[in-house]
Amino acid sequence: MARDTIICGLDIGSSAIRTVIAHKKRGSDQLSLVGVGEVPSVGVRKGAIVDNEEAAAAVKESIKIAEHAAGHAVRSVYASVSGAHVSSRYSKGIVSVSRADEEISEDDVARVVAQAQSISIPPNKEILHVLPKEYVVDGEAGIQDPVGMRGKRLETNTVIVECSAPVIRNLAKCIEAVNVDIDGFVAAPVAAAQAVLSKRQKELGVLLLDIGGTTSGIAAFEEGSMIHAAVLPVGAAHITNDIAIGLQVDIDVAEMIKVRYGVCRPDAINRKEMINVMMEDGGEKIDNISRKEVAEIIEARMDELFDLVEKELKKIARQALFPGGVVIVGGGAQMGGVVEFAKNRLKLPAHVGVPEHVDGVVDQLASPQYATAVGLCLLGFDAEEKSTGSRIFPSSGPAGRSGEWMKKWLKMFLP
Repeated sequence: MARDTIICGLDIGSSAIRTVIAHKKRGSDQLSLVGVGEVPSVGVRKGAIVDNEEAAAAVKESIKIAEHAAGHAVRSVYASVSGAHVSSRYSKGIVSVSRADEEISEDDVARVVAQAQSISIPPNKEILHVLPKEYVVDGEAGIQDPVGMRGKRLETNTVIVECSAPVIRNLAKCIEAVNVDIDGFVAAPVAAAQAVLSKRQKELGVLLLDIGGTTSGIAAFEEGSMIHAAVLPVGAAHITNDIAIGLQVDIDVAEMIKVRYGVCRPDAINRKEMINVMMEDGGEKIDNISRKEVAEIIEARMDELFDLVEKELKKIARQALFPGGVVIVGGGAQMGGVVEFAKNRLKLPAHVGVPEHVDGVVDQLASPQYATAVGLCLLGFDAEEKSTGSRIFPSSGPAGRSGEWMKKWLKMFLP
């Protein structure tokens, strides 16, 4: 690259909109985070835009805060896509090697991946990513990079990540309304995994669980490649709502109780332990709330979330089969006892993940809820370096794009 590069990641969540501006010097592997902006999310529900004007104003404010901190103007962003409309499926592609000497070229790889995405999808769906799990050369499986190898037939087994076409078009409209171009859309679990998972974890087999506000994303990896991704319709905000209803308290009081006193394991709480709450704005004091009752409310909702996680793992026959364990990110990762809860439910080692291999405003970003935004920047730099500065997607959004974008996106995931 001829000059230093500035990349912006925009994580549009249902609880918060986070903007991260990152800088990378030529020849350096270290990412320097230079600006952060975070505002409450409005106009967004379960990952979808429900009020374009409100959402656009929040996106603009988040970017403005990050620009002020970084001293750089944001012209384009890599944006996250979340919501229960995000799903994945397997697909296979097979082509004949084109060269007479039977040496596999990058064009052969691009052709076989393009062939794998030639599947029938509903008109309201859009292919977001086509991620190769492995390549097969003349029956020899498990190959990660076939370029330069010799063979007559090249196959690939891929994971195709799909999303709702109307949802992603509305996301594009919201972002472009603040005069910012879109470099690319990335499924939120894919981005978060880039920030917190190591190469070794992906080789061993690991599950990422991103507990957001109203949705939670999962991404499963094995032998270095992603094998499954999904977004589930349960998040930490549902816990807040449950506490408000169960204890008959205001929603702000419920959020305070969840953050300060909430734990996932009622068995760790003495039944006689009580909570006395006084709102910081001088509101009415609430006395004698049973902390164990709060924990039981939280446990019930977490049980629902992990039931959905287990159902997704059952689809790919990987229950309790990830030696790398479970890595938990998102705002819900800060819930008391969540690591032990995950260990008990999934029968796997577990820990909370934070963005790694970055410097700059690390103290602010060394938190699980920034995994997606930082991951967007990391993927953005990979795309810029491996595509010689070209964008992954056109600024008009993903709808109707040609097969050329696939070649550029694919390079982000090749060695």
